[in-house]
Amino acid sequence: MTPPKVVVHLDEREKTPLVLKNVKNLIDELEGVEVEVVAHAGGVEGLRTGTSHAALMEELANRGVRLIVCENTLRSRGIPRGDFPGYIGIVPSAIVELVVRQAEGWCYLRP
Repeated sequence: MTPPKVVVHLDEREKTPLVLKNVKNLIDELEGVEVEVVAHAGGVEGLRTGTSHAALMEELANRGVRLIVCENTLRSRGIPRGDFPGYIGIVPSAIVELVVRQAEGWCYLRP
């Protein structure tokens, strides 16, 4: 079986710890899985530098999980790129990223 690819939708700050723990469980249990967490709206707040789950974010990034924030959200909320660790990626539109990943056959997860 080819390992699945999973895109995880994060749009609420309060769900960040749950999402990160779900992703850790996923990569711990499913060998070779590819995971991308895509955050927009309130979800970007949970990926900022200095959060209580910064160590888990860094661990996941070091294990190959892509953590992505939405440029449209950053612009609309006046959040500078510098508010995020260097391993956080940026896409122009989180919604477009989610749609494209699903069209590519990625599994969609929204905790």
